[in-house]
Amino acid sequence: MTRKQPVAAELPEIFARVTGLLLTEPVVDRAVTNIARATHQSLAGSVGAGVTLIDSEGRPTSTASTNSLVKEADRLQYELGDGPCLSAWASGQAVRVDDLREDQRWPEWSKAGGRLGLLSCISVPLLVPDLTGTGEPEPIGAMKVYSDQPHAFDERSEEVLSLLAGPAALILTNLQARERAARLSDILKDALHSRSAIDLAKGVLMERLHVTERGALQFMITRARTQGIALSRVAQGILDPTETDRTP
Repeated sequence: MTRKQPVAAELPEIFARVTGLLLTEPVVDRAVTNIARATHQSLAGSVGAGVTLIDSEGRPTSTASTNSLVKEADRLQYELGDGPCLSAWASGQAVRVDDLREDQRWPEWSKAGGRLGLLSCISVPLLVPDLTGTGEPEPIGAMKVYSDQPHAFDERSEEVLSLLAGPAALILTNLQARERAARLSDILKDALHSRSAIDLAKGVLMERLHVTERGALQFMITRARTQGIALSRVAQGILDPTETDRTP
């Protein structure tokens, strides 16, 4: 019988695989997909793996599955609001199911998973360092592997998956923060552009209509309300001579 390597001996190779995949990804969704693939490849006996990012209300915000079997097993959990993945996220602890036919923690999901041909699984939380000052790590989601055999995973499998979840959670959190910052930057850019256009349009009207700044602004507000359009569109109509609905 082939002797299993100690977990510590395998981790450098596994970490290199996961980190290498993640650092090349600029967006969360693709990174989540790569984590799922690496998880599946890292655990013997797995017929598929998945990763789910979950918001504070327990709703999945980004999910990835290595195949349709995992996708359906996860979908059932979200639909039922119960299952090992959600339990791992909620408790911040690893959850292992050795045999779905005997496990009664989530009766409906276990029956449904059994009908899919699944018999065992492990789910571990994706934990990031405390951001609220409570001292407890914050769960942002969960990683999971499934098998069509009972007792496919053991404490060693659980340890490997839990250790993989650490760097994965940190990198995903950084990617999420980067995407939020990018969206905020776009919003600010749009707001600044609109503000600049409105100021320029006021200047044009002040000269064209011989009114004060307040009068010019009121003119634009009235036009926006009458036409049911945004003030920034009125400003663009004043500034852009190609606009067909241009303010005089």
